Amino acid sequence: SSGINAEYGGIGKLASCKLAQYQFAVLVNILKRSPQINRCLLYDPVLSQSETDHVAQHVEVMSANDRCSRRVTCNTLFYMIHSSKRMYDNVLKSNWDQLKLCTIVGNSFQSYVTHTTDSCLLRLVPHLFRSTDHSNEVELPKFVSYPNVFNNTVIINFLSSVESNEIFKSTFPVDSSQDEMEIIL
Repeated sequence: SSGINAEYGGIGKLASCKLAQYQFAVLVNILKRSPQINRCLLYDPVLSQSETDHVAQHVEVMSANDRCSRRVTCNTLFYMIHSSKRMYDNVLKSNWDQLKLCTIVGNSFQSYVTHTTDSCLLRLVPHLFRSTDHSNEVELPKFVSYPNVFNNTVIINFLSSVESNEIFKSTFPVDSSQDEMEIIL
């Protein structure tokens, strides 16, 4: 299909979290200024009913958690500020052979590679680790007044899609029983 879709993963508690409020406000502004975006999907299990009602005025709220494993059908912007590495990896795994259709606004994958051992990344988020060879990151400017809202945030474009192959799948199996635990403060 023509146009662009957007997906927003992990909004957080809008009623009590200033970071979530600012991040959502920026998304709404992007949507208002980008008529080429056909639709924006969102899912977050922590939203209250009143938060869901508010969010639904701006985006389409999904009723089921796809764990960021949706396969895209057109150019798609993933707005995933401070999402977990597992969520990023699910996006990449689901779209590995068509990464050129994906743009991610989120945490720097290069930063993960710099600050995490290769063996840990290969075991827990192999697609994220391998994608850094096929991506370009552009850092967002620092927001001095609110430094934690978009810290470590980049726009990630993929230079090429990667052929799906059995070697990759068999070399790095995904074991859901060993989910990564992340504590985000």
